[in-house]
Amino acid sequence: MLEAALDEFSELGYEAATVAGIAERAGVTTGALYAHFDGKLDLLIEAIGLASPSAYVQDLIRTFSMSAGEVAESFSRTVRRRPDRRLLLLLDVIVVARRDPEVASTLRRGFEAYAATIERAAEEGTAGGLIDPVFEPPDLARLGAIISFGAIVLEALDEDPPSPAAFALLTELLFQSHGGESVGLPAALAKVRSRASVADRARRRLHEAIADAAAGGQSLRKIAAAAGVSHERVRRILHELSPPR
Repeated sequence: MLEAALDEFSELGYEAATVAGIAERAGVTTGALYAHFDGKLDLLIEAIGLASPSAYVQDLIRTFSMSAGEVAESFSRTVRRRPDRRLLLLLDVIVVARRDPEVASTLRRGFEAYAATIERAAEEGTAGGLIDPVFEPPDLARLGAIISFGAIVLEALDEDPPSPAAFALLTELLFQSHGGESVGLPAALAKVRSRASVADRARRRLHEAIADAAAGGQSLRKIAAAAGVSHERVRRILHELSPPR
């Protein structure tokens, strides 16, 4: 029945779809369908999975036994995954929700369940040192929603998603990349360790950018002004990066 509902909604849209049409696709009577579902809206919510955030919970629970690197790789695969037709139906639901208070209320409950699940996972990940504590769990949940909905819009428009390199950078910024050294630390110390790692990576990238600018013919004075450091500091950085003779 849910597959039939998914076919009906995908082909016709929520408003044009009918319970009778779904029953016919499923090869059952409308009475048999109503014995399992309250109506068209209930079928839609079940078909796209909004009523079952437990699936998210099970996936997230599995990550707690992973290393920091494994969690980061799992996250990267998830955000790179192209939306399927269930997720694409969310666009149709959102449009209907702007006109139908009942649909809006149901959609809001589904999102709240999703957000609460992500928040709980973020709290666990932060406490364990896997996630940079700079992100408050509610903000992290909503950032995840923005990425997910943005991916749905791009897929609906047949546009390419961000590059794998962009997702890899996002993963690096979000998750610890220092071999799990923060795992098991109190949240306050994990935050200090995380900031130190971020600062170290930023410093290395700044030095690489300075070297690239110098190799490209930019003067030390201009490089120093752009970097907000002294002329002599730029000279020392370039000297440190120079291969030994």
